[in-house]
Amino acid sequence: MLSIISARPVLLFAFRLFSIKGDVPSMIINPSVVTLSNEELAAIEEAEPATIGHFRNFGFNTAPLFISLPGKRFTGRAVTVKLASNDSTLLHKVTEMVGPGDVLVIDRAGDQQYAALGGVVSWALHISGVEGVIVDGAATDIEEIREMGLVVLYRRLSAITTRLFGLDGEINTTVSCCGVTVNPGDIIVADENGFVALPAGEAAAVCKKAIEIQNAEPGKKDRIAKGEHMADVTRAGALIKEYFEKNAK
Repeated sequence: MLSIISARPVLLFAFRLFSIKGDVPSMIINPSVVTLSNEELAAIEEAEPATIGHFRNFGFNTAPLFISLPGKRFTGRAVTVKLASNDSTLLHKVTEMVGPGDVLVIDRAGDQQYAALGGVVSWALHISGVEGVIVDGAATDIEEIREMGLVVLYRRLSAITTRLFGLDGEINTTVSCCGVTVNPGDIIVADENGFVALPAGEAAAVCKKAIEIQNAEPGKKDRIAKGEHMADVTRAGALIKEYFEKNAK
């Protein structure tokens, strides 16, 4: 009886491993997609996701996220990993495929219990020079991650981890992360407020518009500090006036 009870957690773990996808486990490894160069990324790295959110509605995370290092921001090309089971073999592999200018995006296929990202994997990513990591699932060893200076957006913390089985996973395929469809090579703009995934062909124009808005904000704040009403500094006052003029009886 004792042996049956002791074996039950292992059997449940194995059942989860093989039943998630509903088909034969497989591995897919595609090369990374280089869209914008590191020089092009440097020109747009000051853009903030919340500023982009002033004029764009799509590509933003819908699930809440925590950040390992508050106040940090990162921008880069998406390198994607999908771990649809508790097998993190390909997460170990992808650490040699990322570098400066890349953002690692990890799709956990809905799992929030098993932490794929821990201290040693994070260290390998840190050594690679990756700009940041987004994991749609659990992380662990958070103090180690903070101490090494790796910027990670994660859903939650967990003490139970994924394992190495060598059975399945995908590198550089289209993934779903925190409610966002992310393609390899998409440009990720992220900070503690969340992230946005931008098609590479649109990223430069979108980010430059955001930077222009950000550069104008100090002037607006200065005008408010000097006594102007916010509605007069922004378009709100003009819109209100226009509304009442159109609807005057």
